[in-house]
Amino acid sequence: MRLLSPIPQTHLSEAARIWWHSFGPRHRRDRVPHICPAHGIAAIDAQDRVAGVMGLRDSEGGFLLAPPLSLRWLYRAAPPTADLVIDGIVARQRRAGTGRALLAEAGRRARACGRPGLRAEVLARNTAAIAFYRALGFSELTRGRYGRIWSGQVVIMRRPV
Repeated sequence: MRLLSPIPQTHLSEAARIWWHSFGPRHRRDRVPHICPAHGIAAIDAQDRVAGVMGLRDSEGGFLLAPPLSLRWLYRAAPPTADLVIDGIVARQRRAGTGRALLAEAGRRARACGRPGLRAEVLARNTAAIAFYRALGFSELTRGRYGRIWSGQVVIMRRPV
């Protein structure tokens, strides 16, 4: 598996589609959003397909370039941080090591940029994601109603790099 960042143009549409299918609003998942290649990492498999993708967010922006207007109006940001924020991570096949590899690459990227840690903002009801982050050294910082206000409580997790 190759990890590429910025995401090359040849894989950009596929990466956007995979990410949006997991994190976009249910009623708009048929569209392919515009994403920032520099704010993402793509895992490319042996068949040259996107096996997984991770969005990243910092003070300069996030993975999604132009969120739908409804998301911008109804979005509540989590507390500011100096950490590199994981802006969604998704793998085509669970338990194949893709998520772990993407997270390791994000850690390397955070260190290279002088960021003190990685932060994940996970829906409290997503127990599988919370367990994944805990297994990789993340600990809970706080909980709140961040992100899309109708999504429910969010657990903010962090791991130093």
